[in-house]
Amino acid sequence: MRQRVGLAIGAACGAVTSLFLGLAAPAAAAPTPAATTGQASTEGAGQTVCTPDSSKINEISGLVATATGFYAINDSAPAGGKARIFTLDAACKVVGTPVNYDPTARDPEDLAMDKNETLWIADIGDNTEAAGGSAAARPTVAVWTLAKGAKAPVINRLAYPDGKKRDAEAMLLGGDGLPIIITKDPVGEVWVPEGPLQPNTTKGVKLKQVGTFAPQETKTPNPLAFLGWKAITGAASSPDGTRVVIRTYSDAYEFDVQGGDVIKAITTGKPRITPLPNEARGEAITYSTDGKQFITASDVPADQRAPILRYTPQNVTPGKGGGAVLPTPKPDERSFLENLTLQDITYMVAAIGILGLLLVVAGIIGIRRSRATRRAAAGSGPVRGSAPRPVGDDLPPDDGGTGNVYGARPATSAARGATAPAGTVYGAGGGQPDPRDLDHQPGWGPGDQPRGYSPGPQPGGVYGAPQGGYDQRGAYGSGHPGDQGGYERGYAPHR
Repeated sequence: MRQRVGLAIGAACGAVTSLFLGLAAPAAAAPTPAATTGQASTEGAGQTVCTPDSSKINEISGLVATATGFYAINDSAPAGGKARIFTLDAACKVVGTPVNYDPTARDPEDLAMDKNETLWIADIGDNTEAAGGSAAARPTVAVWTLAKGAKAPVINRLAYPDGKKRDAEAMLLGGDGLPIIITKDPVGEVWVPEGPLQPNTTKGVKLKQVGTFAPQETKTPNPLAFLGWKAITGAASSPDGTRVVIRTYSDAYEFDVQGGDVIKAITTGKPRITPLPNEARGEAITYSTDGKQFITASDVPADQRAPILRYTPQNVTPGKGGGAVLPTPKPDERSFLENLTLQDITYMVAAIGILGLLLVVAGIIGIRRSRATRRAAAGSGPVRGSAPRPVGDDLPPDDGGTGNVYGARPATSAARGATAPAGTVYGAGGGQPDPRDLDHQPGWGPGDQPRGYSPGPQPGGVYGAPQGGYDQRGAYGSGHPGDQGGYERGYAPHR
């Protein structure tokens, strides 16, 4: 379940990061779309062995081939239940009663079998927070051992010395019989126990790092594009112990083992690469019982069915056809992109998001400051405010002039009798009566001047009907009824 969350986030991170870096995977590396129901797409993949017929065993993260079929594990427990170990027949049907863990495994990710037919279950997953895990690291990880004929596995706890969070999905067994853990994030760290395992203890045996394994940019098509080339999801040993294989979402890397030294093989050896193209969500790998083929499985949602597949091992140079052996680069020889982990890329994408947010905030602040500057430069009159009276104006002191926007226009002349129109936009520019107006003195009588200063409050010129006073005028409004002879509307004589 958590792996599907991680894949969705990883794919989104891959797409965003590809755009940001200008390093989008080539068209050939685009994943083959999978159906939302029915069988998952495996176009260009290996040959189908069989397809599990039960929704109980669809999140396959670990697989071991047997003479009669397979052992398989899911990477999480069902809701309200315990993680279990399943037995499948050659047709991928669940047979017998699944084995429960006690207590339950937290995140089982890989499966192996030793020469004594003891099953080893790698409960070593610890997804990053971005991939659906917790923010805190697991205090211990574990490997479980299920002896042949036993009814329940035994837990053996392990602990990283620095307490840092590490997600791992691949485990091998060394020549000394101890587990070898290969991390997925950070990519390719190789860890082993410092001493013998201690069954059923709460304190984990300390792990120590003994090297690294570096996947390459193979360009093999897979659901996570270039992220899938690097994410390590499983490992297995051949039945005779002379070879081991480590898989990513896209490829299988096979190494020859000399003298049982698995660590030396995977940290310094030259791998033979077999593409595993377009697997739905390739998590598990094992050898066939004769050691001649790889067998793989995928972790898919409950409404899908992904077949178990088989491949004949190859030896290819990525992007250049088959035939050549490709050496594993040393850490200091890897490119910047090759050294990136999934966590690194997640942090990069988060940083890009934060940068974008800061730019938006800066833009908003800039716009607000620009508007404030324009208002200050224009003064208080033109914007929702009153305009000052012109210097030297001797018009009546209570002229009532206001600003030009949403208010009346102020007086425009210092000479009595000049035009002083009322407000022009959505407002009135009222005047107060002057004693001379009451006697209709020349220059102030009705009809002699455009309004603006008239006896009584003068209404505004737009969308306002005239209100009271001695004379009225206005657009879209009626004048006060007056005497006949042209004073009916707009200008009415004083009564």
